[in-house]
Amino acid sequence: MTTSKQTQQKFLVISYDDDQQQWFYDFVVAESEQAAVDKVCTDRDYLIAADALSPETVNNLAHKLNEQTMESMEGRERTAHEQVEAR
Repeated sequence: MTTSKQTQQKFLVISYDDDQQQWFYDFVVAESEQAAVDKVCTDRDYLIAADALSPETVNNLAHKLNEQTMESMEGRERTAHEQVEAR
């Protein structure tokens, strides 16, 4: 099946191999996020999970991370930890 290059997009696919306890970061060209995940999971059939991010999503995440203060992040981590311990 041939696809038009106009419909292709770039994705960062993050995946995990539980046996080796190793993360993989692949740059993939595909028509959709699911197609990008499918490509990586086909190439690496030992993966237990994968997710695809568009360049826009990666940029948004990086921007949000840069805006956060260390104090606010540590506070949220403490709150989450306390909630887990309270269960």
